[in-house]
Amino acid sequence: MKLFPRQLLFGFGAVLLVAAWGQARAIAQDGSYSDARQLVQRVQDDLRHVKHEDVGNHKQEDHVEGALKHLSDFDRGLSNNRFDKDRLDAAIDHIRKVVDDNTIDAKTRDTLNEDIDSLRQLKELRGNM
Repeated sequence: MKLFPRQLLFGFGAVLLVAAWGQARAIAQDGSYSDARQLVQRVQDDLRHVKHEDVGNHKQEDHVEGALKHLSDFDRGLSNNRFDKDRLDAAIDHIRKVVDDNTIDAKTRDTLNEDIDSLRQLKELRGNM
C-alpha cells in the first residue's frame, strides 16, 4: 500500500492539530489557574482587612484565620495544578461565617459577599475562568 502525498499531508496535519490542541489546553489551564490564584489573593487581602478592623473580636479572628488557612491550602494546590474543591468549600463556609456572625461595616460585608460569589463561580467553573 503506497501512501499518496495528500494522505501524508493529512496525517501530518492531524498530528499537528492534536499537538496544538494539547498546547492550547495547557496554556488555557495555566491562565485559568493564574486567574484563580489572583482571585484567592484578592479575597485573602479582603480578609486581612477584616482581621485588622476589629482586633478584639476573637470569634471573628477564628473565622478569618480559618478562611485564610483554607484559601492558602487551596492556592498551594492550584500552584501544583490541583483544584481542591473541598478546601474551597471550607474557605467559603468560613467567609460566610465572618459575614453572618460578626459585626463588620456594610462596605466590607458587601465586599466579602462579592468574594463569596466569585469563589462559588470559580468552584462551578473548576478554575476555567
